[in-house]
Amino acid sequence: MASLCVSLAACDNTDDTHTDGHRAQQALHSVEVVLVENSTVSLSQTVSGTLEAVTKIRLYNEESAHITRLPYYEGDRVKKGTLLVQLDDALLKTDLAKASAARAQAKLDLSRLKKLLPKKIATEEDVAKAKTQLDLAIAEENRQITRLQRTRIKAPIDGLIIKRLYEPGDMLAPQSHILSIIDPTALRLKASLAERWLPLVKKGQAVTLHIDALGDRAITAKISRIHPTIDASTHKGIIEILLDPVPDGATVGQFARAEINLSATGRDILPVHTIHYEPEGAYVYRIINDEKGETIAEKVRFNQGQQFGAVTEVLSGLEVGDRIVSRGYLGLRDKKKVHIDRPSPPLPGVTK
Repeated sequence: MASLCVSLAACDNTDDTHTDGHRAQQALHSVEVVLVENSTVSLSQTVSGTLEAVTKIRLYNEESAHITRLPYYEGDRVKKGTLLVQLDDALLKTDLAKASAARAQAKLDLSRLKKLLPKKIATEEDVAKAKTQLDLAIAEENRQITRLQRTRIKAPIDGLIIKRLYEPGDMLAPQSHILSIIDPTALRLKASLAERWLPLVKKGQAVTLHIDALGDRAITAKISRIHPTIDASTHKGIIEILLDPVPDGATVGQFARAEINLSATGRDILPVHTIHYEPEGAYVYRIINDEKGETIAEKVRFNQGQQFGAVTEVLSGLEVGDRIVSRGYLGLRDKKKVHIDRPSPPLPGVTK
């Protein structure tokens, strides 16, 4: 009977010790933690703008003259080599005839002097001057031929006329913009992207593009060029997205949106919601064991990098594997004893 009493007393003491320990644990500040990880992070950015032609050519005249033919209008498709503009060439034909006559005369003069040279009637100097005169006459004739040819402006590409600025009978000053022509089979979207994301895009990267006028259809596209400079006022750079191929119904001027997937490897990250701010900078609560072996929270400042959705990059001040408080901030302070309740779920937007 005495032995039974001792055993019961021992059981009662054990239960009391367990209860006291549980109560002491409950008295500690309970927190949840997440680890600083080194991972690949990703997010999606949407850029927008209007479609434009990759090739756009403005046609100008070089000679001053009246327009005698201008047969094509906006929206007309033309083949390479098609005559688009004919200028009045009557005066230039006259100038060419004069130049041709001068060239023929210079050729006769040179031939005559060469025949007189053996008879000592002409000198070597006379022959040399005549040869120079012939060269000048040939050059002038070629110049007039070129001027005459440039009264006929032909289509440089298979294309679409998108601008017509004059009418037949109009008098053109030199270097007047007459027509614009584009290649409708090559379209692109030029869009602005924040400078912090530009290092994460690559030439040739696939992009999903939507054109509002064509509905919800996803269109295949790729990044064809990344401009090397940043706009100092907006801190954005320009990327060019090439439609590959151009879908039916797509045309210049349509509004389009492109979704670009960005990813970065080997980044030390933690969730944005674990970060606190004060005038001195960003900080988190890190869980450590002090010299007594007790679990405490310490306030740690760190340098923050780019934000990728719900996570942010850690540049310095924290190490991979550090336990960071993710829940239980209320009443938490530096060096306060804590009890870790349970770990937080995996970080969003993180690829192992």
